[in-house]
Amino acid sequence: MVRALRHRRAAVPRPSRARRRGSGSLPPSGPPNQYDYGLIGNLHTAALVSRTGSIDWACLPRFASPSVFARLLDLRTGGFHALRPVEPFTARQQYVPSTAVLETRFDLSRRRRLVLLDLMPVLPSAGAESTGMILRVLEAAGGPVDVTATLDARCDYGRHRPRWRADGLRWVGRSRQDRLTYLPGWPVAPTEGRLDGTYRLAAGERTAFELYWGVERPSRESAYELLRRTEAFWREWTHAPSTPIHRLAGTWHPWVERSEITLKLLSHAETGAFVAAPTTSLPEWIGGPRNWDYRYVWVRDAAFAAQCLLLMGHVAEASGFLRWVLDRPRRTDHGLPVVFGAHGEPHLVERELRHLSGFRNSRPVRVGNAAAFQFQLDIYGELLDAAHVLADVAPDTVAEAWPALASLAEAVARTWRRPDRGIWEIRSPPAHYVHSKVMAWVALDRAARLGRAFGVTGATERWEREAERIRATVLKRGYSERHRSFGQAFGHPAADAANLRLPLVGFLPPTDPRVLGTVRRIEKELAVGPFVYRYHTRDGIHGPEGTFLPCAFWRVDCLALAGDEPRARDLFERLLGVASPLGLFAEEYDPVADEPLGNYPQAFTHIALLRAALTLGLVEQPRTLTERLAQELRVPALRSSSRASDG
Repeated sequence: MVRALRHRRAAVPRPSRARRRGSGSLPPSGPPNQYDYGLIGNLHTAALVSRTGSIDWACLPRFASPSVFARLLDLRTGGFHALRPVEPFTARQQYVPSTAVLETRFDLSRRRRLVLLDLMPVLPSAGAESTGMILRVLEAAGGPVDVTATLDARCDYGRHRPRWRADGLRWVGRSRQDRLTYLPGWPVAPTEGRLDGTYRLAAGERTAFELYWGVERPSRESAYELLRRTEAFWREWTHAPSTPIHRLAGTWHPWVERSEITLKLLSHAETGAFVAAPTTSLPEWIGGPRNWDYRYVWVRDAAFAAQCLLLMGHVAEASGFLRWVLDRPRRTDHGLPVVFGAHGEPHLVERELRHLSGFRNSRPVRVGNAAAFQFQLDIYGELLDAAHVLADVAPDTVAEAWPALASLAEAVARTWRRPDRGIWEIRSPPAHYVHSKVMAWVALDRAARLGRAFGVTGATERWEREAERIRATVLKRGYSERHRSFGQAFGHPAADAANLRLPLVGFLPPTDPRVLGTVRRIEKELAVGPFVYRYHTRDGIHGPEGTFLPCAFWRVDCLALAGDEPRARDLFERLLGVASPLGLFAEEYDPVADEPLGNYPQAFTHIALLRAALTLGLVEQPRTLTERLAQELRVPALRSSSRASDG
């Protein structure tokens, strides 16, 4: 008996009505939505497994490598690997508790079932980036089950099928420079470029399927030992009950822990870098053109992720990220790049793959991302804020990075008056976005605090003066007396949900009338139920988009900090209710069609969830304890010693 069968099922959110459906084979029109998939990974790359036993997305051996399976983006030519019963079934998924091992259970007639465990073994000792190994373990229970296996690999985003040849019990596939090795659990045979086979699995019998990159198996251990070791790795890694976020957000532990594991799955084992999502071109609106490649490291998102993991006690991840990003090469025109390749990929030029039909026929399918060549001012504030949080627990790491951090502060002091593309990576002409200027203030404010801690005087005083200039400029040019709120940009008073972050970074107190007015306006113009749109202004791209889930969680933060805890909690719980059955979140959500949109799972959303859970936990504590914990956790909006004033 597979040990995972005896685990208690972890609590997950009740799925929304859009996902309470039958669980048979995928319909010909394609998957209903992203939430039909679970994520597995090995800290070098990741894969998506459908609730019907098909791996429909996998890039090997790295996050941003060309896909081997991409049926998610093209049902006909994308490629997949399916294991499922021959007869009709119902299926559901869950994670083995406190791990990234995914269990799919197929329920059959006469009380029989088939259990499939999917994982990518975490092999710290290997250290090689060619270890893109997928392991699938099957077991029947209650009687014999006829199972079919189909491997239809399509290398280079579906362009090439490998040529397979038998090598003893295994099969080796070659396609140009690509090499795959397949070790099936029973005999298979080539059929029109695929490998197919059917087998009757007896009750209590189990078997394993292996697929890995290259021709050398990355480990000598058996499949079942790799399963045991991978489960143990994840259980040992998840945060301890003594960490602050566990003490404060224990009410929402299932979502907090799943978000924690998801962020780790999206990280690089050796560098600590975090990709924004493991997918590309999952649309922000079905049939629309807002389809982007998120398999890269955004400085902003990764800095957020590092802070969240730090709150859970994962100091090594936060330290590793800071060292890694500060060690990246700079461009002379804009300074710190917005986006990096997690594995040092040098070319992030955006291009279209015209041969793929796209998720539910949403074109274009893109690889690369043009945001890598934008100027975005806010990323400096995110990075210096992360360093400021890290300084208390890993001062040596921050001290070592201080010269690079100081150079970033100098870059902000020189460039904060320039227009930029903003947090939303607008593709219309640059503007003076309020959020960007506020984050420039954060950059110099945090640099000055770090400088004083390191005994630097001259530069620190200069950064403080420049920070005050930024602050005065934002208060004068970014606030609209007519609308009683901060606008999107100087001279453009439209509502922008990015301004929900102003009190969260300590720019103004959460109860400042200008903050309260901004929140009220965003709720009036951009909110739909618990959801929030980013903005309604033109951005250089045609077509609509869904509501942006991170903004919805920022709204929870703002309401909780302003004293409206009952409504904040209600909105938070309603947002948890639109998680996938596995507790995973996409980037956006369509509240009318009741379905997720955008790349999945999305680090930014899970980060915002974690911070909202922490905020709710903090505000529910006695005031004296709240202040102490806020100081401990470096939460600017809750510190009574905040340097923000009413201007």
